[in-house]
Amino acid sequence: MKDRDLLNTLTTIENSYPTGNVIVEPAKTGVPTLKIAVEGRTQYVHSKYDPEKDAERFVRKFENGTYKHVLFVGAGLGYHIKKFMAVHPNTKFSIYEPDEEVLFTYLKHEKLDALPAQNLAQIFTGTDTDNITYKMQQLLQSSNGILQIITLPIYERIYGAQIGTVMKETLETLKGKRYSLATNYTFQERWTINSIKNFPTVLKSPNILHDIDKTAFEGKPAIIVAAGPSLNLEFEHLRYIKDNGLAYIFSVGSAINALIEHGIYPDAACTYDPTERNQLVIQRIKDEKITEIPLVFGSSVGFETLEDYPGKMLHMITSQDTIAPQLLDTKQAIGIVMDAPSIAVVTFQLLNKLQFNPIVLVGQNLGFQDNKRYAAGIDYDFVENELSEDEKKETLTVKDVYGNGIQTNDSYNRMRQQLELHIGVAIGREVINTTIGGAHIEGTKFIPMGELISNKFTSKVVYQGWVDKSNGYDIEVTRNKLRMISLSEKECRGVWENSFNQLKRINTAIQLRQSKNMENHFTEFDREFDKLKQNSFYKNFLEPMVRVQYGILSEESQRVRFEKDGLKKAKVIVHAFTSFLISVFKQLEFVRPYFEEMIERIEEMKVEIE
Repeated sequence: MKDRDLLNTLTTIENSYPTGNVIVEPAKTGVPTLKIAVEGRTQYVHSKYDPEKDAERFVRKFENGTYKHVLFVGAGLGYHIKKFMAVHPNTKFSIYEPDEEVLFTYLKHEKLDALPAQNLAQIFTGTDTDNITYKMQQLLQSSNGILQIITLPIYERIYGAQIGTVMKETLETLKGKRYSLATNYTFQERWTINSIKNFPTVLKSPNILHDIDKTAFEGKPAIIVAAGPSLNLEFEHLRYIKDNGLAYIFSVGSAINALIEHGIYPDAACTYDPTERNQLVIQRIKDEKITEIPLVFGSSVGFETLEDYPGKMLHMITSQDTIAPQLLDTKQAIGIVMDAPSIAVVTFQLLNKLQFNPIVLVGQNLGFQDNKRYAAGIDYDFVENELSEDEKKETLTVKDVYGNGIQTNDSYNRMRQQLELHIGVAIGREVINTTIGGAHIEGTKFIPMGELISNKFTSKVVYQGWVDKSNGYDIEVTRNKLRMISLSEKECRGVWENSFNQLKRINTAIQLRQSKNMENHFTEFDREFDKLKQNSFYKNFLEPMVRVQYGILSEESQRVRFEKDGLKKAKVIVHAFTSFLISVFKQLEFVRPYFEEMIERIEEMKVEIE
């Protein structure tokens, strides 16, 4: 048995006296059946007459389905597991038995060899919620979230709380997986194209985490101003803070428009959204040619956002940017902020890295006030400020800053959880939430802004010249790296062609049912495909653009691992890899003009410098 924790648990049970709560006795048909004592009552796990027939009836409802990975909740003596695996011998399976003594009894009476043991992924036991959650997370990760849960009916009555944990963890993980998949599918091309288009601007603008003198910020208060409805109550407070330099003000997302509407220019506006329409958020600055507001942009932001920006610009490298870290002088500590569902979360990371203290949240409602999304002064053609009737039906209730309920939605809830995660690891940082009527954010203290101004913001701290810096990047290092990657791009095409041609040979062998040299063909293909994966142009420019397709490829490869029919297995693999390589080629063609344009712009910059 590979699981040492499980082995130790079973050894402990074996060495302890029987509790008398788990009883094996002969059924009417003569085979063993199992009953357990729970809260003074004895209950049969299987039929006391014919456990095998009972298991057949139970499994019949799963006969026609297709299952990649099954979790059996409740082992009993394993009759249903054995019957199910006889019908679905290629399905991977795991077992969760809440009662340690029942699991010990099962393994004592039944050998796992009676099952397709090579398909067994995991066995776990116990009723500790943290342990169940941990094991479920492991299982869901290894199964790529594709998991069918089959529960013995009696266990739902006996172990409702534990099974509830299993189901909750499964649903949360699957929801997170769907969100991640949807995000990757939507933005995988856009992140890379933005990073390529923005790189020349990155190369000539200061890196806020590297080039700016942090002594201007260390221990100074900073305010993150978001666009929640409660921002309407804070404009005069923010004006007073700005006029007297009592704290640095960073606007996030749409809040910039509400601040401009009230004549308040923040110390910087922060932006990172990769979409084309992100440019609309700062369109007013461009239209009115406002030069006094520096823009701190994430390097994978929608490239249209940066075009014709009238003010000063600074950048931060984001985790979705695979281009800049490869082309910049990485001997320098360029700093990276992790991608997140909200610009407020990204900006919190930034201010934490810059060592601001305290960090104050304003307008961070993460919920709805009077069914409104935004503060006054924020209007967009593509989204209504007022919630629709359908949106109202989808709302959740969470705790607000006063301990009462507030309506939110799944998107805001995810933002709050991410913000709480980053606050939790910001050691030594005081985080204050001033958002009146907003959602409670774990790790923050709620203090109204008026109190902060009276008690904390009492002296001028803002240094106006903090933004006047140049970057420290070496353009020659970048040019040399670009030459190497240009060579890699040419090699990438040749390696792709070799991989694709090898797949064609394998496909021809499959059509002719020539299985004799199939293993050699696949060995040769693996060699070429590994070359592709190691190619630096593929790794940094192409792979990020096909991350969803690569996930599908991995799932397909896992699915046929235990297929015994060699030709059938080969056919599935060829189809999966052919689809993937076609996706790679499409992106290779798509990204090439952007890559060439980037090289031209950098060469023009070199001429300007000289």
